[in-house]
Amino acid sequence: MRKFWRIVLVIVLLLVCLLLWTQTINVLCDQDVQFFSGICTINKFIPW
Repeated sequence: MRKFWRIVLVIVLLLVCLLLWTQTINVLCDQDVQFFSGICTINKFIPW
């Protein structure tokens, strides 16, 4: 049963990191950073 909670914790941490990453990308896209323009284009096609 302990292993189950460890897996759940890892999944939750990954989801939190993903959310923070997408928020960061969105902020950078709003500022129109040239380096991130490719990522921003991809980001628009992914329904977050």
